[in-house]
Amino acid sequence: MKQERVPTALAALLAGMLGLSAAACAAAPVASSDAEPRIDDGLRIEEVASSRFEIERVRIRRSEGALSVSGDVSRVIRSRGFIPGRVEVRLLGPDGTVLAEDNATPMRRNRQARSAHFFVRLPVQAPAGSTVEIVHRRG
Repeated sequence: MKQERVPTALAALLAGMLGLSAAACAAAPVASSDAEPRIDDGLRIEEVASSRFEIERVRIRRSEGALSVSGDVSRVIRSRGFIPGRVEVRLLGPDGTVLAEDNATPMRRNRQARSAHFFVRLPVQAPAGSTVEIVHRRG
């Protein structure tokens, strides 16, 4: 009798493992490289990160004659440490011309931080249909 139960238990175990692996594949996150650019307050925001870093929590504020852009840069594989490189911010007009550009060096808030903050102020008023391009470059 025991020998009849062993194949049944083995089959049930294999079916359970197959079901778990199928569920894990179905729940896997989709790559964000195909994501559409965000549109915030009439400005299109394009984020271009390097292969090991990503740009997060981008905030854009308009003020009298200026545009303030801030956000965070973090590693794709979460770990602490220095975030090398610089962040380039460009304001492109509706026709694609560069209206303003500036660079910032990302700075960690403290030694234990897993991301680094950047802030850029562009001294220009953004016309409707403009694009803010944010690029992280290593080195």
